[in-house]
Amino acid sequence: MKNLNIITKKWIWNTWEHYTPEWFVTILWNDLPTSAITSSSHTRHLRNKILCEVTGANRCGDLPDFPDRLGITAFQERTESQNGQVTFHTHLHLYNCQSQWNSAEQVHFLIRYKIGNKIEKLLKTNSKGNEGVVVRRWEEEHHRYYNLKEMKRQKKIVLTRYTQDNDLLLDFENSDLLPMESQSHGYKRLSSATDSSLRPSAKPKRPEIIRL
Repeated sequence: MKNLNIITKKWIWNTWEHYTPEWFVTILWNDLPTSAITSSSHTRHLRNKILCEVTGANRCGDLPDFPDRLGITAFQERTESQNGQVTFHTHLHLYNCQSQWNSAEQVHFLIRYKIGNKIEKLLKTNSKGNEGVVVRRWEEEHHRYYNLKEMKRQKKIVLTRYTQDNDLLLDFENSDLLPMESQSHGYKRLSSATDSSLRPSAKPKRPEIIRL
């Protein structure tokens, strides 16, 4: 497991070193999903809408492969409320934006209103502290490690039965990650056939989640 964590971090950082993320997005879902699978399913729908919008594609099957379009790395994060309820929300790191947006407000408008009104499960509230969509400019010092805390630190944080760091999940199926340079001379989004050794066993047709 330790080696898988190291490989996964290098895999993500390899992509981010070639395409530095520009925006960090937090997404809340109105059904308060209690499963990463459900949260990932919501994310897939939102992700497809975003990519079709920015590329002009009419359907998902027409989308070009990354890096010939916007790239996204997705994480499903587990949190526990004061009453003990465990729910999932989503973090998106956006890169290779090709200067489509100049401000966080533009990204927010796209996701919250232009696309979000078509996403049934997206939380539509705008109240402070409970916004359905929050967009921030990506800052390396903070966001590079936001979803990838060091394992040593994880072991020290035992605040609840579900510690936040230990339950940060890479959403493989909804992420655009380059193969490591030593493995390929070209770049494209990894598919199920690219490297099965990095994929945990899972039931067919279910989103792939890598636990960090």
